[in-house]
Formats: sequence, C-alpha cells, structure tokens
Amino acid sequence: MTRVILEQGAGAPRLLFADPRRIVVAWEPGEVDAALAEIEAAVAAGRHAAGFLAYELAYALEPRLAPLMPARRTVPLLWFAIVEEPAEIPDDDGAADVDPAAGEPADDPRPRREDVIPEWDAAAYQHRFDRVKRYITAGDVYQVNLTFRARFACRSPRRLYEVLRRAQPTPFGAYIETPDFTILSCSPELFFECAGGRIVTRPMKGTAARERDPDSDRAAARRLVEDEKTRAENLMIVDLMRNDLGRLARLGSVRVDRLFETETHPTLHQLTSTVSADLATDGVTALVRALFPPGSVTGAPKIRAQEIIAALETSPRGVYTGAIGHFAPGGRARFNVAIRTVVVDRDGRAEIGVGGGVVHDSVAAAEHAEALLKMRFLTVSADDGLGLIETLRWERASGFVRLDRHLARLGASAVQLGFVLDPATVRARLHAAVAAATEERLRVRLVLRRCGTVTVEAGPIVDLDRMHVRLAGTPVDPHDWRLRHKITERARYDGARRAAEAEGFDEVLFVNTRGELTEGSFTTLFVALPGEDVLLTPALACGLLPGCLRAELLESGRAREAVLTTEDLARATAIHVGNSLRGLLPAVLAQRVPSVTRR
Repeated sequence: MTRVILEQGAGAPRLLFADPRRIVVAWEPGEVDAALAEIEAAVAAGRHAAGFLAYELAYALEPRLAPLMPARRTVPLLWFAIVEEPAEIPDDDGAADVDPAAGEPADDPRPRREDVIPEWDAAAYQHRFDRVKRYITAGDVYQVNLTFRARFACRSPRRLYEVLRRAQPTPFGAYIETPDFTILSCSPELFFECAGGRIVTRPMKGTAARERDPDSDRAAARRLVEDEKTRAENLMIVDLMRNDLGRLARLGSVRVDRLFETETHPTLHQLTSTVSADLATDGVTALVRALFPPGSVTGAPKIRAQEIIAALETSPRGVYTGAIGHFAPGGRARFNVAIRTVVVDRDGRAEIGVGGGVVHDSVAAAEHAEALLKMRFLTVSADDGLGLIETLRWERASGFVRLDRHLARLGASAVQLGFVLDPATVRARLHAAVAAATEERLRVRLVLRRCGTVTVEAGPIVDLDRMHVRLAGTPVDPHDWRLRHKITERARYDGARRAAEAEGFDEVLFVNTRGELTEGSFTTLFVALPGEDVLLTPALACGLLPGCLRAELLESGRAREAVLTTEDLARATAIHVGNSLRGLLPAVLAQRVPSVTRR
C-alpha cells in the first residue's frame, strides 16, 4: 500500500492521500528539474502532490554543492504521490493501533532507550564539534547544525506512529507508507505555509527539557526564552529566513511577526519565531529553489554550513532535516521541517536523526546532551510501570459523576508526564465497563499506561457515613511532582493508610515538611474554622492532588484554598474529607495526635 497521511492539528481531520494516480520520484540530481516540473504541472491541473524533499536534494539545487552528493542513499531525493483530492479522516482514526482490542498484544511499540544506538558516542561528537568550532573561529561560518543518526529495530511502523503522535501531538506530523520504506514524522516545526498569496515560516532554534514539577517546568521555559545564547542562535536563523523569503517576496513585504516564542511539547520546550511575506511567485520550483533546505537545520551562511556538514557527518541525512508536506491547487502549500522523524525500511531497520546548532560559545557536552534529549519523545515509554489512575462513581440514573473533570485531570497529567491519551478510547472503555451493570451504582477504576493502553475495572461501592482519621507520622515533600498526579506509584500513601487501618482508622492525613496539612491517602481535606463562612482546603502549593470534588467545591464557592496546620485541626468546628467517589464526609480526628517527624 502507498499512502500519505498529514496531520492538521488537534481535533482537525487528517488528510489522507491514497491510491495515487502516479508517483513522482527523483533518485539522481539529473532527474530533479523534470520531477519538480511534473509536480508543478499536476498542481496547476488541479491535483494535489504529497510527499517529501530529502536533505540531500539541496546538493542538486546548488551547483557549488553538487560534488558533495553521497553515492549511497536509502531514500530518493524527492518523492511525491499525485492524487485528485485528499480524503479527510477523523483525528482519532488509528486509535485501534494504540489500544488494541482485548486479547491482542498491548506492548508499547516504542523502543527502549538502550536499544536506540547512536552512530557517534560522546567522544566522536566532541571530535566533530571541535572541528566546527575551528571553522567558526576562522570566520568561515557563524553557526553549523551538526547532526548524527541513531538506529533501532521497529516491528510495527504504523502502530509506532499512532502512539508517537498521541504522545507528541503536532499539527505538522506525517506518515508516508511505500513498499520500500515508511516515514514517521512528529515534527513540531513549520517550514513554510502558503495561502492567499502569503507565505509564513516558523523557524525553531532553542531547546530545554521539561520538568515534572510544574513550577520548575515554568522556570525552565522562562530560562529558555531569556537565555542570550539561545536568542542569538534563533535570531541568526530568523535573519537567514528573511533573506530566503526575499527571493520570493514582493518588495518590502518580508516581516518578523513574532520573535522568541516558547512552544511546549510533552518532553521539551522550544523557542520559535515567525517570519512572513507577500509572495511574488508561488510556483513549486520557485519555492523549493528559494527556500530549501530549511535554514534552522543547516547554519549560516547556509551554503558554507552545508559544505562543513558534508565534511563532518558520517551518513546521509535522508528525509531527516528535509521537508514533508503537500502542494495544492491555488498556490497553497504546507511543509514541515522533518525533525523528530523516523525512516523504517522493509526489513524493520529504523533510523532517526538528531543534532543542533553549534555557535562560538557552544559547549560540546551540553550540545550532545541536547541532541540526545531530542530523541526522548521516541523512547520516553521505557517501561517504568507507571500508570495514571482515575476512580469514578457511576450511577444508573445519572451516569458517570464529574466525568469531564476526571478526563480533564487525566489529560493534563498525560501531557505533563508524556502519556499517550486518546479521549475517545477512554470514554468508550468506561461506558463498556458499565454497559451490562445490574447495580444501581458502581466504583469504576481506570488506569492509563504510557503507551495509551487503558484498563477499566468496575465494582461495588462501600458507602460510609463518616471517617475516622489520624495524622501520618512521616511528612511529604511539597515539591514532589508525584503528589500532583494520581499515579499507580502510591506505596507511601497506601502503606500509611494500611498502618492506620490496622489501628481502626479509615484514613490518614498527611503533613508536609513545612508543617502544612496536605491531603488524605485517597481523600481531600476540608475544615470549617471559626469566623469562616466556607470550608478551607489546603492549597495545591502545599503538595497535593487537584481532586475533582475539590475543584467542584472551589468553583461553586463552597470552599477556598488556604495554608492549614495541625493547629487549625485542633480549633476546627468541623472536619471533612471527601473525593469524587464518595462525596463529602464528616471526619472524626483521633483524640491522641501522634507527633510528626520532620525531615
């Protein structure tokens, strides 16, 4: 089967280019002009062309680079499927590849980190990095994008792509399937988009790892946009793109619309800028010759940087750092920069490229680490056994209680922790779990695994009219990211509760290392204090789960956040604990409060 699938953004239909009238391919430099002309003629006749431009196509477009063309290449210089009209398919098409039906294998198709083998180790990278620095010192270039490849085995490219695109949603993703190779692209970077006589580019330069703690994560994004070295690199590529657009633009129309914007993805933050222009020409050949290859993956000056890349890199880039997208009638076009892109051959041998820009003040260890970070989206699923939990109440008369709040919390945690989540699959599994229920109410427990598989169990609810509680003896760290997500890693909470249950209690309340009350092991704490007309509940900054019942009471005005201590428990006129499963319950605090050991 030969087909191309192009993403259009979250919730938008995907474009499917199937059953092509013909395939336009150029393997050799001498075939490129005719291939581009054929694509241009097809588009002028009202057809669509979807495919890719390999990085090495640049050597065929610039006479000075022609001698650098690698002799051994595994993909053509360009490949396009010509179709009459793309079909629109739902965004959730392919969900079965992520969450197989019962009885089918549900293992994560992403490779383990140790199974992805880079062609360069740190020493090999250092050697080539040092040579780049010498070129920069000599004044040959200002920046060079130095990259290398890594390889692994891939049994199911389609399933891998569907899992990756849910873990790394992007409007510029692409899937190309041919008899000889399959391409999986989760690129977050727009190369160019043409519509209505205008062209927009959004170069991406600058990377920072995500942090699991929300406060630390926001600080990482802030440091990225404020870092002078990163801003200088980004600005260098912005200037390069302005120059490239000038070859196509109406005089005086090139402008920088947005400079130094942070884009956040599941595993990293990236710095982007936006440059646009009014087009004087929008022909396929003119666009490709003026813009290709993308400036963000070459360096500056572009041609000299490409010469250095050819001298230092030890394997062809292929599709990586090329472009994937489509040309449409009416001067429309949309292409990504093919980063975070995997190519799989017919024998299941997969290759991914990574790298980054090197400038005069770059540090080799940091650049090498950043390159490896860019592969994390591919291997983030290295099975740590972690799962996300939602426990819901189902009632025959009204269905799932607070379902939207539960799904919103699940979605937020999935994005923060890099889990694959298909909301339609989750809803379907929940409703299937209660479809044959004879009970009036049920406790429904959902577990989402990193690769997107969902398990749901339904059982009876044991309702209580009150809970007897006591304080835990060991404090929690308010900065522990795990406290903000409902995860399967709950040994500390479950162990403390079991110890309390052995003493006749129903629940245990935790205090953080600052002496502030946080939450119960499976409930949220609420207290009524003299002079307050609403319930008080610990603030999220104290280190606790954003409970669904808690959110509802805060939104309705029945509760508000506060920093509470054990002294507040002593003077409370009433204490309550609650969750979405059982609602708000009166709590009876142990008369003898154990001392809390602070660390």
